[in-house]
Amino acid sequence: MIRSLGSRTSGVDGSSEGGRINTINLPGALVIYGVALVQSLQRRNPKSKLSVAPVQVDGVWCLEMSYLGDEPVGVPERWQGHRVVLKKVEPPAPGP
Repeated sequence: MIRSLGSRTSGVDGSSEGGRINTINLPGALVIYGVALVQSLQRRNPKSKLSVAPVQVDGVWCLEMSYLGDEPVGVPERWQGHRVVLKKVEPPAPGP
């Protein structure tokens, strides 16, 4: 009996995939793409706290870039082929 140890396409151990991201789970792949986007923007926007999450807009998976503080500069309309939606997050209300 032969067992596949890695991806569905290699049938061996995944090493032949060359580090490709598994896009079968698209929201999971978008998280990985989003981390790279946040890292590239954080250097240019030190006064903004950035986070990213996969969201569906009209049935299409997109990246939602949330920010606290100043609006980030240089946010692309698309990142790795996926639309980037910008969303301002309100700071938490002060305690009593």
